[in-house]
Amino acid sequence: MCRDDQALTTIQEATARGERPLRIASYNVHKCTGMDARRDVDRIARVIRSLDADIISLQEVLSDTGDVPSAQVRYLAEQTGMYAAVAGPTKRKKDGLYGNALLSRFPINEVRLHDITFGTHEPRGVIDADITIAGLTVRVIATHFGLWPSERKRQADRLLEIVRERPGSPLIVMGDMNGWVPGSPIARRLKKRLGNPVSMGSFPSFFALLPLDKIWVLPSEHRIQGGVHRSELARVASDHLPLVASVYLQSLSSAVTSTASSL
Repeated sequence: MCRDDQALTTIQEATARGERPLRIASYNVHKCTGMDARRDVDRIARVIRSLDADIISLQEVLSDTGDVPSAQVRYLAEQTGMYAAVAGPTKRKKDGLYGNALLSRFPINEVRLHDITFGTHEPRGVIDADITIAGLTVRVIATHFGLWPSERKRQADRLLEIVRERPGSPLIVMGDMNGWVPGSPIARRLKKRLGNPVSMGSFPSFFALLPLDKIWVLPSEHRIQGGVHRSELARVASDHLPLVASVYLQSLSSAVTSTASSL
């Protein structure tokens, strides 16, 4: 086993035992185009490295198999030292396949892609992945909801159906939900099933007021710590700031059975 493999195994075991928190993040990278209108994939990679996250959900990212800048998912995984990367493109734009992605420091064992497009609105999708951390399976759902309330309502309903399809594992749901009103019908419905999310003003990055990005961790009774990553680099790298959260897996896994029954 090489040094990097040994380090990864040590990190996995410490995370699974609850000796270190699992760090997760959601980041809309805006095709790696910053507030200065300059596309800079390396700049986004530097922001991601500064998060020190184990699992990252990306939105508005290009995932072609060619060269950068179209092969952003592959390049970001390489530049940030991630073990695995999964692309969930929802449409093709002139500069490449575009949509969601999931980067993980730990092995991704199974991936399910779901289409949650509503009507003639922009195509939207869900990445639904099983990630193994020293024998413990954590289910991660990453998504990007639409712009219109009627669209987001249908997508929220479909998201909750997807959650119910595979109960029994610790669950992380995260992404750009494009909703910022805490008491909206959509927010109340998601809260009823998923609990309170980690959510703070993350958009626009230069004056972040709107809490568009959210992270839920289930079992929801376990407290997670989180917030928006603020740095000079992050403020210019994309139009969103990254949302980051930490949770201890040992306590998370202890209440999986009760959570599965409540869903």
